[in-house]
Amino acid sequence: MNAEVQKRAQAQMSAGNFRGAEQIARAALAEAPSAEAFEVLANALRAQDRLEEALDAANQAAARAPHSASAQHGRAFILGKLGRNTEALAIFDQLLQRGVAAPQLHLNRAVALLGLTRDAEAEGALLEAAKRWPQDQALQSMLASVRWMRGAGESFARDYGAAVQRQPDSLHLRIGYSDILRRADQRARAEEVLIEGLHKQPGNGPLQGALGVLLDEMDRTAEGLPLLRAAVADAPHVPFVRGNLICALLRLGRGDEALRELTPLLQAQPLNGDWICYQSMAYRQLGDPRYHELCDYDLMVQPHDLEAPQGFASFADFNAALRESLERLHVLETHPLDQSLRHGSQTTRSLLYVEDPIVQRYLRALEDPIRAYIATMQKPNHPWSGRKTDKFRLSGCWSVKLKPSGYHVNHLHPEGWISSAYYVSLPEVTKFGDSQEGWIKFGEPRWPTPHCTVEKVVQPKEGRLVLFPSYMWHGTIPFSQGERMTAPFDVVPA
Repeated sequence: MNAEVQKRAQAQMSAGNFRGAEQIARAALAEAPSAEAFEVLANALRAQDRLEEALDAANQAAARAPHSASAQHGRAFILGKLGRNTEALAIFDQLLQRGVAAPQLHLNRAVALLGLTRDAEAEGALLEAAKRWPQDQALQSMLASVRWMRGAGESFARDYGAAVQRQPDSLHLRIGYSDILRRADQRARAEEVLIEGLHKQPGNGPLQGALGVLLDEMDRTAEGLPLLRAAVADAPHVPFVRGNLICALLRLGRGDEALRELTPLLQAQPLNGDWICYQSMAYRQLGDPRYHELCDYDLMVQPHDLEAPQGFASFADFNAALRESLERLHVLETHPLDQSLRHGSQTTRSLLYVEDPIVQRYLRALEDPIRAYIATMQKPNHPWSGRKTDKFRLSGCWSVKLKPSGYHVNHLHPEGWISSAYYVSLPEVTKFGDSQEGWIKFGEPRWPTPHCTVEKVVQPKEGRLVLFPSYMWHGTIPFSQGERMTAPFDVVPA
């Protein structure tokens, strides 16, 4: 694979056109098979979440270039994605023994350790790597995140802050540090960090955008709006920057302006869940009947009570066994900073690749209710039912354990098609309808927004699976006592 072809493939990857990169790699392989072409193909397939195919390509790359650190690292990374963390860790360790020095290698090795529930070792490895490469944003973010999940409290990002002080002009470190403080609800400190940056670099687009998002979350949306507009002017073709502006417009009740800003995003990414959700919110604010076409809660939110797998007298017996299996995977003290749960923990790896017979039986039990749900889809040319297919796959599956006062903030899954809540165990308070503690709610955005409130609430039940469109806002009403364990997943067309 010559350098020019490799450069073209990389350009397609950078632009998010992973199928285009795949086509370039396959054409290069047809002409002359090489380790470089297989490596590019593996990266393109991995980006499309076609992990088994990606592993085949990575194996080919590693076989053709057994001494290539990048080929071996790419193979180990995909093994980790597939949950084969022991194999991945062995390759990472071999690369370290060879003297390979790269921040990404240490980062991915720590991810493998987390997948093996060796969280203390992961923190130690990240700390050593961050000392070696203090300017690396990914290492600093991962170290802070692991410390947070292990219960470090307010000091979780201390090394990140020290790195910013040592390199005050580093834009990526400053924005990354402020973002992780924002996610930990340390918003006043995050604001100080961003304002200090703007004093050094007045008019900087990314800094203005980050501060605009923060002010929006602090209910100072009108103050943040000019900053978000400036960020869009600075980067008009970056989707998430425009998406931040749209959120603020919706928060201010300006649905008509939000729709205008959404037009180019929907044209470029018509199945992006964020854009569909924002479109539905704008329609709702404007009283447009198309809102109910996008969000028909009675049709699209469906509970299914699963039947007990063969060999279990009841689903209560099966859920007890499933809970025991999942408990072994919950090793962290608190929630990840980039997830929706609060006052609880989440498993560190996908359940899809956990080699536990009970977990695998749970996954197999999902197929029939998913097919029944898909069968209710009738409308073509619709972002939900227009994707109807008999061929689907789970794109992620994890477990969440919530403690007293636990809940999920309202959120959505922009890369999914069908999302879910499956209830493994529930506290007693969820059984009473007057307070609706622990119930799942739909239609209410993350932040208070004019004319956008709760549309539907569903009572949980042990053994109950609730399916709904991934672009739909959903969250959990907090509960006062007991513990709640779920095993949700997303579905995408295969």
